Amino acid sequence: MKKIATAAAIAAALMLAASGAAQAKTYTIRVATYAGPTHPVSKSIEYFKENIERESKGQIKVKHFPNNQLGPEAVVIDQVKRGTVQMAVVGSQIRKDEPNVGLSDAPYLITSWKQARKAYDAEGKAIISGSYEQKTGVKIMSYFVNGFREISANKPINSLEDLTKLKLRIPDNEIHVHLFEALGSNNVMMPLSEVYNALETHMIDGQENPYATILASGFYEVQTDILESRHMFAISPVLVNGKFYDKLTPELQKLLTEWIAKTEDYNWKISEEDDTASRKALEEKGLKVHELTPEMKAEIDKKMVAFYDWYKKLIPDAQKWIDHCKASAE
Repeated sequence: MKKIATAAAIAAALMLAASGAAQAKTYTIRVATYAGPTHPVSKSIEYFKENIERESKGQIKVKHFPNNQLGPEAVVIDQVKRGTVQMAVVGSQIRKDEPNVGLSDAPYLITSWKQARKAYDAEGKAIISGSYEQKTGVKIMSYFVNGFREISANKPINSLEDLTKLKLRIPDNEIHVHLFEALGSNNVMMPLSEVYNALETHMIDGQENPYATILASGFYEVQTDILESRHMFAISPVLVNGKFYDKLTPELQKLLTEWIAKTEDYNWKISEEDDTASRKALEEKGLKVHELTPEMKAEIDKKMVAFYDWYKKLIPDAQKWIDHCKASAE
């Protein structure tokens, strides 16, 4: 009788364990990104997906929506706030909720990948993030990188005067607007998802983005030249809906935080490698790359004096970020 009772107890325990495993809650993370499938951001999310799904033993599932599939940046940011999208890799448009994020758009401040990596240390990230989470309920979990922004066009740009003859697409961002007004181009704001068609139909003459984006978006099919202006070092904040994060168990929160951090390291590594590779690929596809002349650099330096007077009034922590970046270059 005792053996029967013991066997019954073991069977009950096994059934309870099996039931517990079957009932382990699963979570789906819908991730929206702006990048095409060959872009380092998209490759990084696929890296994140593979590892987080394996390490969570299937409790976390990732669905990736690249190439603005869920809408332009402003729409995606709103979706993350509402929780219909749990995670997104976006641009600096989130500065509309936290001005400090606009510090990342400071032109001609970061000049090398080595300096950029030092600038985006824990201190730098804290300056940039400001009070975004408190204001929106959305966490900035990481900063992926988009790289140095360059200007592509359907004609050569060998002087700032050439730039004044172009109708240039820029993002809906007042820092970009003010910068390119200072440089003299004729500017048109539109979502990235509309740029290819606008270039193809000659609604615009050019646009500005990192080499990786120019390549992944196929802009080389409708452009002939690139000015290696390196006017901004673009970052891509990784957003996670705060309520979704809070619903996770402590173990899954730890795992999510850990793998987003590991994915950031992976993203920076492949992005730096891709910067050179994408330039080479674009040249092989027929685009001519022009570098800034000494005369252009001198003209730009003069124009940046007035720009930075305005910029420091726009964002109270601007000087703090400028000092941090300059220290990162030393």
